[in-house]
Amino acid sequence: MTTSRRGLLRTGLTTVALTSLLLTGTTAPAHAAASVMTLSSTTGPSGGGNTLTGTVAATTANPSPFPAGSNPTVQIQYVGTGSTACAAMAKNVTQIAATGPATTAGVLTVNPEDVKRISGTKIAFRIPSSSYPATVDDEPSTVNDSGLVLAGTQTTAKWNICVYDGPSTTAGTLLATAAYTLSLRPKITAIIPASSPASGGQSITVTGAGFSATANATTASIGGAGLTNIKVAANGNSFTATTSARAAGSNLALSVNTPGGPVTSLDPDNNGQPPDEVAETLDAPIYFSYSNGITVMPATAPSGTIVDVDVKGVGFAALTFKASAAATDATAHIFLVGDAYVAASNRGVQECKKVLVVSNTELICTLDLLGDRLNPADSTSTAGPVPEGTYTITVVANGALDAGDAAGPTIVSSGSTFTVGPY
Repeated sequence: MTTSRRGLLRTGLTTVALTSLLLTGTTAPAHAAASVMTLSSTTGPSGGGNTLTGTVAATTANPSPFPAGSNPTVQIQYVGTGSTACAAMAKNVTQIAATGPATTAGVLTVNPEDVKRISGTKIAFRIPSSSYPATVDDEPSTVNDSGLVLAGTQTTAKWNICVYDGPSTTAGTLLATAAYTLSLRPKITAIIPASSPASGGQSITVTGAGFSATANATTASIGGAGLTNIKVAANGNSFTATTSARAAGSNLALSVNTPGGPVTSLDPDNNGQPPDEVAETLDAPIYFSYSNGITVMPATAPSGTIVDVDVKGVGFAALTFKASAAATDATAHIFLVGDAYVAASNRGVQECKKVLVVSNTELICTLDLLGDRLNPADSTSTAGPVPEGTYTITVVANGALDAGDAAGPTIVSSGSTFTVGPY
């Protein structure tokens, strides 16, 4: 390509000609045999970089829309106020900017190296991104230095995917078309609050950008546990949701999927670069935690009584309780603890025994507040009734004395108080 020719492209003279062709509706007639192509995703993020597959149904008249030995050219054409049909192939052009407010490029040709023919009915291609190496007549060009992006105040933009049967240097025949919508790439700026009890049910608000208010278009999960009741604000800058039950954990990531692509709170500004651990920056990871939380009913009983306690939390199905196990056995246990549970020294004043696991979120156990009637040989209580006071019921996966050392903490859930009182 000569310097003068490239200069003509960048000064906009070619822009005016092609923009008129594309956006006013005076397009060249599309090939009559062009097929409707089904995309693997009809939406994608501003900035591109995502890969799509396109499939065309074979017919008797056209059993192989993408014939063997062909090298299909994929062009992405902007749908403005004019025709929504694919125009004739724009030859020798990588990108030509359209004119007018809130519009983006008129035509973008996908790098031939990023177009793969998979079969006679299927192709794959990569949407150009800001790092896409543009070429014009096989010469390097910086014309396409921004990829497929939204412009101005756009939050969405409609494009046509147009597939032709030859290289972009020829007037190829149109083989297939598909509609494609460009959407804002989502970002996360905050999660409020950034924690939930293990039993779930916590209402949270996520702020950011690029969330879709279309029904079921935005989905999210935290640490693999899906969020429910997602409601997105009309401006797409926040949503509310409810956490579901999950085993306790910290430094968990919020993952959100939108028409503009996915985003994780480990890369909240969604720039694909290593996160910045400086908390004040927009790229600092935002973590979520599920606390060791359970609820018990009843939560009080008189000293010296025997009471069945209904414990609700999460993670109970994986626990192994043994009826004859000593309190220091490596299987699961439920302790009535004063202050914090410590495997080697503070194992509580009593153990809740005769455990029945109802489900992963519920179990029932029997608490003897006298301390020596269920199994005197392995009681954790000293002689006599459990003293009056407020305690914590703590479920542990491993009751061994060294469980808090090399094996790490084994607390499954805690935080629910139980009061021994004179009533």
